[in-house]
Amino acid sequence: MGTHEGMEFIVMERIFGVSLSRKIAERRAENRPIALTEALRYLTAIADGLAVVHRAGLAHRDVKPENMMLTPDGRVVLMDFGLVVPEYDSELRGFVAGSPPYMAPETLRDRVSKGGGPLVDIYALGATCFEVLTFETPYASAESINHLFAMHLEGKIPSVGEKRAEVPLELDQLIQEMLAKDPANRPQSAQGIAWQLKGIATRLAEPLMKGSMVPQGQRTLDVLIVEDDDALARIECFYIEELFGKDRVRLRRAHDGQEAIDHVRRQAPDLLLLDLHLPKLNGIEVGMQIRGDDLAPETKIVAVSAGAQERDLQLLHLLGFHHFVPKGEGMKDRLAEALQPLFPDLLDA
Repeated sequence: MGTHEGMEFIVMERIFGVSLSRKIAERRAENRPIALTEALRYLTAIADGLAVVHRAGLAHRDVKPENMMLTPDGRVVLMDFGLVVPEYDSELRGFVAGSPPYMAPETLRDRVSKGGGPLVDIYALGATCFEVLTFETPYASAESINHLFAMHLEGKIPSVGEKRAEVPLELDQLIQEMLAKDPANRPQSAQGIAWQLKGIATRLAEPLMKGSMVPQGQRTLDVLIVEDDDALARIECFYIEELFGKDRVRLRRAHDGQEAIDHVRRQAPDLLLLDLHLPKLNGIEVGMQIRGDDLAPETKIVAVSAGAQERDLQLLHLLGFHHFVPKGEGMKDRLAEALQPLFPDLLDA
């Protein structure tokens, strides 16, 4: 914040990515639920963010998927602080604020007690959790705005597990606690909720980790090479086979940006070697869509180009690209240098 020639200004970060509400809408249209591990990652990050807001003595008061941005580098950013108030003002009377599908009963009654602002946010967080997991807000069946308000005030607290059987009971119970009508019956801190969500995610991952252990010597690397020039693609394929060993890689090829995204949607590769200058969608646009839509959170992305500018490199860093390798003479050595820290157990010395 500052003043320039008598005019006050505020500088904020420019956020690249998509909103959580858009992610939900896209997945709903595709009839493709958000995986539990992915959903828990989003929800834990949101709870962590709210914990920081609350520790600063603030109440957000408009927590909802539309106000959460999923960035290409894997962050979940809580946005739109237009309704935020200091905690000492949280019992304001005659000023009901928020978005109806996510509003706590005490907000609708205009009875938020002093110190109760964070518990209003926790109710909205519960509604957000419900929507991320089911693609519906808790009282989506309401026939009118008045009916919706009545359900927030007196309706039965819905169960995520009844709509999605794979949701663990402890997660279902946690969300129901967040949606309690009486704020005293809700979890009392966003940080506590974040820790519970992390614990649930850890317990879900344990059987997956036990079932996916592969002896180091038998691991095969799935590599997607995105290059519109056939001759360069053959060279890059040759370099990858030379570096990792021909029998230890599975090579795929995409000729343009859209084909690359289609490949990633079908199966996320371990390594994406991405040319920046492509037809249809350029490499930066491909990276923005892959990261923004969370299509391949574990994929290592290495950009290659013959003529990247400094501003391109800065944007690549924001997008979470792991390395940039210039094309041309010495490319194999530069590629080996970039890949060594990413795959130390696979890269041949």
